[in-house]
Amino acid sequence: MKKLLAVMTISLAASVASAEDLRVGTSADYPPWESVDAAGEVVGFDRDVGNEICKRIEANCTWQNQAYDGLLPGLQVGKFNLVISGVSINEERAQKVDFSVAYADAPNAMVVAAGSLVAEAKSAKDLQAKLAKVAIGVQTGTTHEQVVRAHFPDADVRVYDRPDQIADDVVAGRIDAGLMERSALEPLVKDRGADKLVYAGPLLTSADFPEFGKGQGVAIAKGNTELAAKVDKAVAEMLADGTIKTISEKWFGYDISKKRRTREPREGASKPASSRKELDDDTSRSHQDRSDARPDGPRRDPFRQRPS
Repeated sequence: MKKLLAVMTISLAASVASAEDLRVGTSADYPPWESVDAAGEVVGFDRDVGNEICKRIEANCTWQNQAYDGLLPGLQVGKFNLVISGVSINEERAQKVDFSVAYADAPNAMVVAAGSLVAEAKSAKDLQAKLAKVAIGVQTGTTHEQVVRAHFPDADVRVYDRPDQIADDVVAGRIDAGLMERSALEPLVKDRGADKLVYAGPLLTSADFPEFGKGQGVAIAKGNTELAAKVDKAVAEMLADGTIKTISEKWFGYDISKKRRTREPREGASKPASSRKELDDDTSRSHQDRSDARPDGPRRDPFRQRPS
């Protein structure tokens, strides 16, 4: 018996020792994607998704919290092995880092002060016309900034560190509109009241403005093909078996999981049972009026526009 216990102990120790140690970068100021709870722990949608990825690739992951605009540069210099922070996949970023297959696809929206005629916009083109030559707030370093600069060329682009600053300046009349991800806007609108802050126009995606990218993915340093293949496989399995859908509904109250694979797993990654099939779109639900569906509990005020 003692010999058997000794063998089991050695085997367990060897298994733990063989697990890869990874550093995961995130910017935990963007609930419900990620934030810091009362105990100082990073919590949220991305944390749960990342923990499950780490479990499936058998890695010991340590989460590191820092400012959003330093995440990808930190990944490039080796500070992190992965970045999981609602980062949208686009061509500019893909030149600097690699991305997993997209795990989420969050729509975006414009917000204006209550009473603004811009709220009556019916399309993206209508928004562009109504917001010509006015001040639009965006978060620095995001795809929202890219969209406004590319498609609202006459706008006065105001750059902010956090989404709550954008919302407050819209309410105060210092800017005319703000653009950010819809799930980040929901608590801002709820907290300030629909009599002060309202949505303008339709939900916006890459179908309207390609700068929004191809969904949100895990960022990985260029050249780390082995780790990238493992993460791709894990994400594809989590999409196929509904894990990301379940996590999404826990944190958002609706499904933002990516419904259509952006590409097949990398060469060298084994295929999950349904990874070669398009995922069903029927489970997606509207973002409208779902701000009260998020889980309760301590969290910071919503900061920063993202994913982008």
